[in-house]
Amino acid sequence: MAAYLIEMFGVSLVFTIIIELVVTVILGFRRWNSILLVVLVNILTNPPAVLVCWICSLYLPHIPELLVQIIVEIIVIAVEAGLYMMYKQKLKGQVLHVVFLSLTANLCSWLFGVLIL
Repeated sequence: MAAYLIEMFGVSLVFTIIIELVVTVILGFRRWNSILLVVLVNILTNPPAVLVCWICSLYLPHIPELLVQIIVEIIVIAVEAGLYMMYKQKLKGQVLHVVFLSLTANLCSWLFGVLIL
C-alpha cells in the first residue's frame, strides 16, 4: 500500500510540475525565481488535492469522481492564484493576470491527467 501511495503522489506531483512549468514558461515566466515559485506552489497544492480526491473515492463513492475533481481543482486554482498574487510584485510583469495563469496551468495538467488514465 505504501508503494502505491508513493507512486500515486509522486507521479502526480512530477507530471503536474512539468506540465505547469511548460505552461508558465509559455505564458512568460523566464526567471529562475519564478520557475522556483511554480514548483513550490505545486508542491504545496498538489499533494492535498490528490489526497482529497483519493479519500473521496474511498469514502464517498456515491459522489461522482469528476464532480470531486472539479471542486478540488477550483479550490486549487483559487489558492494558487492567491499565492501568485502575493508574489506578483516580485514577478515584475511576467504575468498579467494570476487567475488566468493558475486556471490555464491547472487545466492543462488536469487534462493531461485525464488523458493518461
